[in-house]
Formats: sequence, C-alpha cells, structure tokens
Amino acid sequence: MVMKKKYVYGGRACDVTPAGGVNGVLIRSGSELLFRVYGSEGSFTDYDILHDDLSVTIDLTELASFYSCGEYHSLDHSPHVLGLKGADERSL
Repeated sequence: MVMKKKYVYGGRACDVTPAGGVNGVLIRSGSELLFRVYGSEGSFTDYDILHDDLSVTIDLTELASFYSCGEYHSLDHSPHVLGLKGADERSL
C-alpha cells in the first residue's frame, strides 16, 4: 500500500499518492479529450476519442500523482515535477 503524503496544491493541503501502475477508465465528459501516441524521433499522432469508457494503465515511469482535497480530486504531474512543498513545510 502506498502512503499518502500531504502537499500544498492549489493553495490547500491535499493528500497525494503516486499514480504509476494504476488502471482506470478514460471517460468523456463534454470537453475535448485526445489520446496521443508517440512514435520515433518525437513524432506523435493525436486521436479524437469517440470511445466513451476506455481502460488505460498509467505507466510506472510516469511522473503522475493523484491529488485529493476534500471532495476535489485530480490527476496531475507529481509534486516534484510541479515543485510543490510538503504541507508541513509551509504554513497554511
């Protein structure tokens, strides 16, 4: 089990857990959503997603984390990529 840590995210203390290896479902909720596939030498193709509930797994090497602040939940870059401070490092 991965331990949650608290970081200041969006101006408030949030529980943060790594997202690597997590399996979930990519859903469309009215706004534009694309699926990008990278090829050789930095090339890529963006696909419109018409599928409404596509299962995906976040790569273990991705620098991604889940942020939970009460009823608000997001998936973003890891705290280290964003340069966030631990909640105990900054007064709220």
